[in-house]
Amino acid sequence: MLAALVAGTIAWALMRGELEDRLGQDARAQAEALAQELASSGRDELIREIGIESAFGDGHDTLFAFVPAEGGPSAGNMTLPQPFEGPRRLVAGRDMTLRPDPGAEEGEVYYAWGVRTGQGWIVVARDSQWIADSEEVLIKSIAWGLGAAVLATLLLAVAAARRDARRVAEINRLLARVAAGDLAARGHEEAGPRDDLAQVIAGINAMLERLEANVERLAQVSADIAHDLRSPLTRLRLRLEPQALRQDLPEDTRAAIVASLESLDGIAAGFDAILQLSQIETGNMALEARPTDLRQIAQDVHEMLLPVAEESGHALTLSLPPDPVIAEVNPELVSQALVNLVENALRHTPPGARIAISARAEGKGVRLSVCDDGPGIPAEERDKVTRRFYRLDRSRSRPGTGLGLSLVAAIARLHGGRLELSDNAPGLCAALVLGPPGRLS
Repeated sequence: MLAALVAGTIAWALMRGELEDRLGQDARAQAEALAQELASSGRDELIREIGIESAFGDGHDTLFAFVPAEGGPSAGNMTLPQPFEGPRRLVAGRDMTLRPDPGAEEGEVYYAWGVRTGQGWIVVARDSQWIADSEEVLIKSIAWGLGAAVLATLLLAVAAARRDARRVAEINRLLARVAAGDLAARGHEEAGPRDDLAQVIAGINAMLERLEANVERLAQVSADIAHDLRSPLTRLRLRLEPQALRQDLPEDTRAAIVASLESLDGIAAGFDAILQLSQIETGNMALEARPTDLRQIAQDVHEMLLPVAEESGHALTLSLPPDPVIAEVNPELVSQALVNLVENALRHTPPGARIAISARAEGKGVRLSVCDDGPGIPAEERDKVTRRFYRLDRSRSRPGTGLGLSLVAAIARLHGGRLELSDNAPGLCAALVLGPPGRLS
């Protein structure tokens, strides 16, 4: 729009200057022609010619004046207070008066040319109406052109904005999927020339390919290390366990061996968790889901861990609805996830705390929850505790590997669900939120 306005202004200025110059040259040509008429035919013929031109001209579009050198009345259809030579810009009513009607065309601008001869001055003036008419045509042309340019610009801008908004939304969805852990997600790369957004999508895809490859290598390295170390630990346990059963073994030695066996079990459990996490994250674990009543899983876990909770001084309760809570899941994996949640609550709440297991249908999905009234987890830490080896206990003085919630979150993602951590006021609620049968992948 700005370019069109600038171009129109320049065109108008150039056209006006050209038209003014052309009017001045026309006036000059007529004045010089009349001067030649005067020189060849005399004053009377000149006055007669001026009279004819004035009488039969188109109104006051062209003005003529002959001012005698010796003074006296001038001839023509305008009266000049003072004759002149060369170009001059005249305004009717100010610089000259019109004949026979002095008020006609008052304020009209004329472009004049004066020629001095031995017998007097000949002045011819052309009105500027032609310029005004041409300006009107030019302004209308610029207005129509500018309107068309604005309309075309708006249509192109809307089309480009919609296209870019769609692609930006696609990039946001892609980043949301990656943030949710889907490193296999890729943006759609369009064929043809690449604009800025296409280059951004291509760069994101290349980054995701490298990131996915690095994560897979890291997961494979973790799995390899866990597998290689688990085997000697198992052999060591098999050697120590018979020693702990010897009748002739001193009690302090037996206690040390039992403590070592417990430590080995904890290390082996950590390695098992690493192996399982690696299998889930690399897609090497088949889901093998089937419709399952989550009430049965909750009841089995409650019965299995109730003695452990009573021994540690915790109150473990179970809350189940009368109707089945069906979801298409791998029951072994969901049971393991629920066990991890309950054990996590037992480990991080003081004796006397209450821990409640519940299962219920929620909208089109299901929710399997473990809630306690312990110290809970600060809101700013809840996104971090699902990372591998992350622990709120920075000193790591308490037992645990920092893999329990990581494994639960991985199992939830494998089922197409999520792990939700929320405030129980006081305490923490950890919930597996899963979809309905047939909706999981």
